[in-house]
Amino acid sequence: MKKTVRTALCAAAAAIALTGCGGGDNTSAATAAETTAAAASETTAAEEETYSEEELTDDASITLGNYIGLSRTVEKADVTEDQIENMLQYLCTVSPAEISGRPAKEGDVVNIDYVGTKDGEAFDGGTASGYDLTLGSGQFIDGFEDGVIGMETGDEKDLNLTFPEDYGSEDLAGQDVVFHVTLNAIKDPENTKVDDALARRVLGDMTATVDKLRDQVKESLELQSESNFFNGAGTELALQALENSQVTADPQAIEQTFNDLKKTYQAYADQYGVDLETFLSSMMGTDLDGLRENAENVVRQEMVLNAIVEKEGLSATDEQKDALARINYYDSADAFIQAVGEEQANHLFDLAAAYYYLIDNSVLTEEPGPGAETEPGPGAETEAETTAAP
Repeated sequence: MKKTVRTALCAAAAAIALTGCGGGDNTSAATAAETTAAAASETTAAEEETYSEEELTDDASITLGNYIGLSRTVEKADVTEDQIENMLQYLCTVSPAEISGRPAKEGDVVNIDYVGTKDGEAFDGGTASGYDLTLGSGQFIDGFEDGVIGMETGDEKDLNLTFPEDYGSEDLAGQDVVFHVTLNAIKDPENTKVDDALARRVLGDMTATVDKLRDQVKESLELQSESNFFNGAGTELALQALENSQVTADPQAIEQTFNDLKKTYQAYADQYGVDLETFLSSMMGTDLDGLRENAENVVRQEMVLNAIVEKEGLSATDEQKDALARINYYDSADAFIQAVGEEQANHLFDLAAAYYYLIDNSVLTEEPGPGAETEPGPGAETEAETTAAP
C-alpha cells in the first residue's frame, strides 16, 4: 500500500526532538510546528512519488544495543517567581499601553498603516495595515522610522525614501520610493504597568485580571519546562541508545525524509523571501549536505525507538498522550489527533512512549553520556526579523 510514511517520520522526529546532523554542529532538528506544516503540504500537494513501507525498510537493518540505565544530565526545572515576573515585564514590551497627547518618539511602539509606491505604482510587499513598529529598532529601511518620529495619532505623512543598493529585491535595490504612512496609535513600553489593563490586552478578554494573567504565564512556563525536559532528556538518551546499536537506514527512506525536510524549509524560506540555501545557512547553520545527514539521523534514531517500542511492548498512556499534545501546543490528545491525523498521531504517541521509557529507566548524572549533544526541540521557534518591503 502506497503511503507517505516519511512525512510521519519527519513529524515524529520533530515532535520528540530527534536531533539533526551529528558531529556536534549547529543544525537544529525540525520543530513539531514545521513538520506538521510539511505533513499538511504533503497531503494537499499534487501527487508525488512515494514509497511503500516495504520499499522504505527492505535495505534497513538494526541490532538494538543497551538502552536501559543510560545517563542523562537534563532534569526538569521548577518555574521561579523571577521567571514569572520577567515574562510579565516582557509582555509589557509586546503589549504596551496606548498613550495620547504627545508625538511619537524613539522607543515607542507605533501602530501604522503604510503603502509603498514606486513611480506611482504600489510594489509587492510594500503595503501593510495595523503594523506595530518599534521606533529605533532599525527594522525598516533608513529614514522610515525617523520619518514617523514626531507624528501624532491620526497623522498621515509621505516619506520619500531610497532602498539601499544591496537590498534583497533587484526591483527595489537603489530605487526611490514613497511610503504613505498613517499613524493609528502610539504605545509606550517604558511606562506600561503589570495590571488588569495589561491582562485585558494580552488575553483579549475585557474581564481578565492580572491574577488570571499571572496564572496563565505560570502555566505557560511550566509547559515550556516540561517540553524542555522531555525533549532534552529524551534526545540525550535516544542518541546514546543509537550509539549503542548497529543501525543501517534504507537509502530510499533517507531520500524521502530529506525531500520532506527540504519541502518544510522551502516553505519557511519562501516566507522570508530567500532561497532555500540562504535560509539553511543563515537560520539553521547548515546546508543541503547537512540536511541530508539530518535526514539520515532522523531515520536511524526512529528505527531505534521503534525497536524499543516493539521489544518492550510499549504504548503511550492517556496521560503521556495528553502531555505530548500539550508540548506541541494542542489542548488535548484528541485535538492533536484531529490536527495531524489518527495514523500519524498514533505513530508519534508510540515514539513518545519510547522517550518516556528511556527517561524512566535512566540515571541522572552530572556528566553527559556519549553522543549526548542536544538540539532545540518543539516550540523552539526559529526567530528572524521579517518585515514588508521596508
